[in-house]
Parts: sequence; C-alpha cells; structure tokens
Amino acid sequence: MRKVFSSHRLENTEGVAELLRQAGIEVRILNGRSYKGNRRRTFSYSDPSAPVSEAWVVRSDDQRLAREILRDAGLIDTTRPSDGYTTPTFRSEVELAQARSPARKKLLRIKLGVLALIVAVVVAGGMHTLNQPPVPAATPEPVTLVDAQFASPPFDGTIAATLAPVARAVFQSNLGEVDTPVACLGVDGGDAPAALISELAGAQPGLALVPATACQEVADEDKGSYERATGRAATMVDVHVFRPSAPEHGTVEVSAYHHRGQATYLTLEVARRDDRWQVTQVIKRVESRGLMGF
Repeated sequence: MRKVFSSHRLENTEGVAELLRQAGIEVRILNGRSYKGNRRRTFSYSDPSAPVSEAWVVRSDDQRLAREILRDAGLIDTTRPSDGYTTPTFRSEVELAQARSPARKKLLRIKLGVLALIVAVVVAGGMHTLNQPPVPAATPEPVTLVDAQFASPPFDGTIAATLAPVARAVFQSNLGEVDTPVACLGVDGGDAPAALISELAGAQPGLALVPATACQEVADEDKGSYERATGRAATMVDVHVFRPSAPEHGTVEVSAYHHRGQATYLTLEVARRDDRWQVTQVIKRVESRGLMGF
C-alpha cells in the first residue's frame, strides 16, 4: 500500500477516498471514524501532535492514476514524488496554516506598514505638485526660413522649405484681401520670422500683423479666430507647401482662415523675375463663404 493523501479533517480524506473509488481504485482510510466526532470539534492545523487521517492506495500499480486524479482535482501540485516522500495535502490547508502562523502575521503587518508609507509619500508629492505655480508654456520658435534666392534640387514636385523671398512675395500679394483688424502670419505651420513681419507691417497700414501663435484659430462662425492679447478678430494667413520645379520657379500654397465660413485656399505659381520672387499666376482658388460651404 502507498499513502497518497492526509488531512487533519476527516471529511477531506473521506472525500478523496470516494473520488478515487469512483475511478475504480481500492482505497483504505487510516485514523478514520474512530475519532471523527472529536476531530470535527477540536482539530487544529497548527498542532503537530493532532491525529491525521490518511488515504492509502492498496495496489501499487494504481498509485500513479490516483495522483493524476488528485492533481486534476487541484488537490496536489504535482504527480512527481520528491526525494523524501511527502504526503500531498489540500492547498487550502497549507495556505490557512501559513496565514495563521505568527511569522506570517508579522510579515503581513510589515507589508501593510510599507504600503501605508508609500501611499503617504505619493499623496504628499501630489499635494506639493498641485501647490506649485503653473509653468508657462514655451513659446514656439519661429520657423527658420531658407534665406536663399534660388531653390535647390530636387525639382520633381517634392515639398521643400519655403524660401524667405517666396514667403515675402506671397504675403505681399495676399494681405490686401484680409478684412479683419489682425492678420496672424505663419510659414510652413510655424510663426513667420519677426524680421519679415516687421518688414511687411510698413506696407499694410491699418492692418496689425502678428505671429501665428499670437492668435487662436476658431472654426465657429459666431466667434471666429481672434488675437489672444486683445480679442480682436483675426485671419490666420499661412504660406506652405513650396514645390520648386527649377531654381527660379515653383508653386506654393497659402491659406487665409477666419472661421469655417470665411476662408480662402490658394495654389500659386511663383517665379524669380527681375532679381526678385513674384506671384505670377493663381493656379487654384477655393473659398468658403457662409453656410453654403465651398
């Protein structure tokens, strides 16, 4: 015979025996019914001297099957015997004994203390962060335009950085159509350089020119885009998508946007003539006016 299971609680051992018998395995129980009444009232997992009920497999060739059945039922962790034979026990019994041991309780108290300390540190750090003054948002750097008179290859329709003289020519050609008090100038999605804005301002009396980030773009037709500092109505004018086709020729796009019902999108032909870049042709013009759309 070989012992395959043991438990301080007789009912557990009887349940295991019945499980094995249903599989056709002959099983005997030691320390069984003769002490059942007392054990159900007074047994203790932590008392090493307490009697233990045991389930034994009568035939040795049934041992492996018995272990597999117990493993599949979740009653033992492995079917491989250890070097020194150890009787498998219910996992719940082991966990219960560990949870009730003084060392386990002490370890639990230490863990709870450390957890409480961590929570206190996190809360204190959060309160400190909330009490700090907000960090001002970094001001985007103006786009560095290519201050060259001639475009560089390739000339295959690839988008290139907008040349400074090209941006100047496009602004000069289109700022006269702005009908808001403020024009917010951008190049390639960033702010137009301050020097370029100052140069253009002298030629546009009555129109305030500011960098694009000084304004808030708003699609709502009842409000529209505006200058943040003053609240005045503004038009977002951005030059972008420069596609050189030769050192002195190419196309570029410009958008003038106040709100979704007042916007203009142009594709322009630009060329260098008489030693300066100029807008030579409007290739495409798309407008949005009021609720009718484009």
